Amino acid sequence: MGGDALTAVSRRLVRQTKYRARKRGIEFDLTHEDVPIPACCPVLGIPLYRAIGAKAQGPNSPSLDRIDPNRGYVRGNVLVVSSKANSIKNNATPRELLQVACFYQEHLNQP
Repeated sequence: MGGDALTAVSRRLVRQTKYRARKRGIEFDLTHEDVPIPACCPVLGIPLYRAIGAKAQGPNSPSLDRIDPNRGYVRGNVLVVSSKANSIKNNATPRELLQVACFYQEHLNQP
């Protein structure tokens, strides 16, 4: 995905998340500059891309994950991961669960 496409995906992701946060009463202060879309999911290492068609949200779609679920979608509390990584607790293999656990323990439990 090129730079313009990534910016468009980032803008769409922020817009959709802002709408959901408002409906659920969750704090939100992000702009598309706060959520750059990486080429690959930092958790699972799979490529990130926006699916096309009727089912636009696929496992490789970028998704905003709140690092601390008790805080809102605010700067410093979000990470762009694959939709699969964000929902892995619902339908993961043991190996995938281990990948998620190792990533969060290694990268996000730092002071």
